[in-house]
Amino acid sequence: MQIERGFRGKLDDFLDVTKPLSVKLTATGNAVYDSCCFGVDINEKLSDERYMIFYNQINSPSGEITYRGQGNEHIYDLDLTALPGEIVKLVFTLSIDGEGTMGEISSAKIEIMQSGNSVIELALSGKDFKTEKAIIGLEIYNKTVWRTNVIARGFDGGLDALLMNYGGELADEQPASNVQQQPHSQPAQPVAEQIPQQISPEPVATPAQSAPISLEKKLTDKMMGKISLSKDKVNLEKHVVSLSKCAAGLSVKNGVDLGGLVARVVVALDYSGSMRHMYKSGVVQQTINKLLPLGLAFDDNGSVDVFLFQSDYCRMPSLDISNYETYVNNVIMTSGYRMGGTNYAPVLEAIVEGERGGFLGRKIVSESIVNDYCPTFILFMTDGSNADPGDTSAIIKSSSEKNVFIQFIGIGNDEFKYLRKLDDLRGRARDNTGFSSMKDLISVTDDELYANVLGQFSEWLMGLR
Repeated sequence: MQIERGFRGKLDDFLDVTKPLSVKLTATGNAVYDSCCFGVDINEKLSDERYMIFYNQINSPSGEITYRGQGNEHIYDLDLTALPGEIVKLVFTLSIDGEGTMGEISSAKIEIMQSGNSVIELALSGKDFKTEKAIIGLEIYNKTVWRTNVIARGFDGGLDALLMNYGGELADEQPASNVQQQPHSQPAQPVAEQIPQQISPEPVATPAQSAPISLEKKLTDKMMGKISLSKDKVNLEKHVVSLSKCAAGLSVKNGVDLGGLVARVVVALDYSGSMRHMYKSGVVQQTINKLLPLGLAFDDNGSVDVFLFQSDYCRMPSLDISNYETYVNNVIMTSGYRMGGTNYAPVLEAIVEGERGGFLGRKIVSESIVNDYCPTFILFMTDGSNADPGDTSAIIKSSSEKNVFIQFIGIGNDEFKYLRKLDDLRGRARDNTGFSSMKDLISVTDDELYANVLGQFSEWLMGLR
């Protein structure tokens, strides 16, 4: 089956996970291409160096993972049933030994195979990458059942950087005598730090974790530089600092530079009748004050596109530094838009596909906000379940092939049964939605809000969803 990058699915939908299977990575070009499989724990760390499988360590302790490579082909034979419980994810990578970048490869292929047949296959070329020295190809991970996530995204730095990313250390010593050897051009072997068998509930610190300090300052300076009036600086600085701290931490955790990210930020606000008290009491306005820094951080224009929705939708003037303080009273409440029911699909279609009007032919009124040049980040806030789950699922599926991520935020005491099931929504090119529940927006701290808002988005950017 031919797939697209970002594909996710349950492995047992395609093959028998109780029987041996293989992962094959192939790259052709002018460089020397290495491959590695990292067997990591629940903290995404290489807590047992014996589960780093590559050309200089070709077998895991009980043969659950075996490497065999020849030329441009790198094959890992797997027995998932034999993996110890602490190994919850296998990450398969390609990296360049020496000069060259992944943007210069002629072609690459990622395959999951069983009984000699390719079951899942992704073809890539140099145009899919830029100056990266490595590719995180795919993950096979255990989340109730065995699943796969075909990331196929570039990673700055080569094998050494990948090793540090997963919590290992570099050493120049020769490998232990019981490790099988194969000829290779690389003289020094990366060796993972041996960590006690008792896994700490906190992630193991890595050298990369010193980075957030400079990135946090970079983001703070970037946002505060867009604020001219002193009163706005006083009002927004605490939100800006909290957002910078959160973004810096997620950048290191998920391997994506949120400090350099350019993205279109869109907020869709529930305008159903049950939301009336949240608008009148100032809850929505206080939340808007916290969302403006997202526009300052990621949008080139320092603004946020705003849509209200009930049974249909209404596009509002953009939220920016000039109108944020009184946005609810002076923009929303004076718009003439009336409260109604709760449908998700119309507003999502307008954002993703463009607004349409007219009769029969339905001419385009405005182009889609979503484009191929920069990601679109939709924050979708609602206090109740939707009356159109079928139509909503259809637009979410079609949008999964586009450059857009939708973060749903459930407010209040609704069970949000539909939103909680989105992780298992089939028929998507990739998992393009997140969901978090915040019963009381007033009591939610800045740190909690930004962590909920950005956590799954940063995973999507890196291809981890």
